[in-house]
Amino acid sequence: MTSAEPPVFYPQYCFFLSPTFNKWCPLRATDIHDLASHPGFEGQDVFFSLNHPIKWVRVVGVVVAVDAFHGRRVYTVDDSTGQCIECSVEVPKPPKTGARDEDPARNPAAADAAQDTVSDVPADIDVGMVVDVKGRVNLFRDRKQIKILKVQRVGSTEREVQFWNKIVDFRRDVLCRPWVLDRRDVRQAKKQHLADVDTEERRKRRRERDDVLRREDVNRRLNRVARHPTAEVVHREPSTKSMGGKAHGGGLSDALGL
Repeated sequence: MTSAEPPVFYPQYCFFLSPTFNKWCPLRATDIHDLASHPGFEGQDVFFSLNHPIKWVRVVGVVVAVDAFHGRRVYTVDDSTGQCIECSVEVPKPPKTGARDEDPARNPAAADAAQDTVSDVPADIDVGMVVDVKGRVNLFRDRKQIKILKVQRVGSTEREVQFWNKIVDFRRDVLCRPWVLDRRDVRQAKKQHLADVDTEERRKRRRERDDVLRREDVNRRLNRVARHPTAEVVHREPSTKSMGGKAHGGGLSDALGL
């Protein structure tokens, strides 16, 4: 591809070959806001710098605001590039007063589900702190945010400088030139994708067939019981007389756990 040609947007089955997809991309807040959507990838939280697919980002800056909303908390981070970026994290909803099903002891599954939604964010993060935020880019009310996966405090200016150097290197080595794949790599990726789809379709059909067989087996058993209701086995209490009196009866009681 020459410099005059527009970059090629490869199908999603090629993304695993990208130097940016499923990797932490060190970016500035302005870079994140400049990420573009592309037709065919709407609603997937996949954005592009040139033709580089980007999902996971990392940014370092000062927390200038903390806003609490129902079910989430938003940290506004300023990295001194002219734009701030909002970083959102889900927080557990407070249990309803007197709601029995919200008690973790009564509903451990609900407690586990609530725990799984909590990202790795220290409770003491506040305005004025320098933080290193890792998360996924998404849109909220047509504006890009970072859905937080992890937040760490940056304890020294040296670490900030190291991060800015990473941004410079990443832009120079990756983002400043289009992502180009050899046609052979695209064909191999497509072949693997079709094989994966075929395998998943076979698994789906097998699961559906097994479900049908299980339902048919249950129906056969129910029909058999309905046709022969007197064929049920009658369970009787074991007699102790034929076992030699009280000694055998006591042993049987012990064996049955009575």
